[in-house]
Formats: sequence, C-alpha cells, structure tokens
Amino acid sequence: MCTKQIAGTKVKSMLKLTFCMHRLPHLTRDEFQSYWQNQHPRSAPSNAAELLGIRKYVQIFPISEEENKQVKEIRDSADEFDGVAEIWIDDLETFTTKWRTGEGKKAFEDFLEDEKNFVDWERSVCFFAEEKVVLNNR
Repeated sequence: MCTKQIAGTKVKSMLKLTFCMHRLPHLTRDEFQSYWQNQHPRSAPSNAAELLGIRKYVQIFPISEEENKQVKEIRDSADEFDGVAEIWIDDLETFTTKWRTGEGKKAFEDFLEDEKNFVDWERSVCFFAEEKVVLNNR
C-alpha cells in the first residue's frame, strides 16, 4: 500500500484506477449498463480480482439523461459518461506485477478484449488517481 505522511502520521492509502466510459454508438445506455454489470464480469476467471490485486471495485451508473439535463445545462457541459468504474489497488507495483505478468495479465487481457463489446474507448478515459477527502460528514 502507498504510505503518506499527514500531520506527522503515516497513513496507508490505495491507488485508484478510474474509467470514465462512453458506450459504443449502437448500444442504448440501458444495454451498455446491463452488459457491463451482468456479462463483463464473466469475461475473466472468477478469481480475477485476486489475480489482479483488486481491493475494491465500484460501478457508477448515472441516472437518466433527462434527469441529468438540468445539471448539464447549468454547467454547459458535454454529455455525461454512461458509466464510471473505480478499482482500488495497493500501488503501481501491484499494477506492474499483477496486471502485466502471469495469470493476472491473462485476466486483464480477457477484460480488455470484452470491453470491445460495449466501451467506446476513443471517447472514454482512464487514469490512476489518489483520493483527497475534502469533506466527510458522517
């Protein structure tokens, strides 16, 4: 895990891999989300999370385009993504050793191949990031 100094205290944090995805043009949003949620997880071995060192995986589904219209208009923004995936891993070394070699590499390649069925990567983005909690009102 990544370790940081915050106010003189060592704090463990994880690295997040974020995918902001647009669907392929021939799919509706519902078809994209259904495929992603129900079919895509089956495209790699059942122990893929272990092979890839994944600590947490979240799928984020936007509410309807109509319901998002008002926030889009306020900000004069582009169309929202059809889905966002967040994958937590320990660090870049995990990505290098587990995602790029051995059985993990094969599982990763299986996922990549399946993404061709529903993700338009020419319009989508992915990146590594670290979270910075600004507000945590619990």
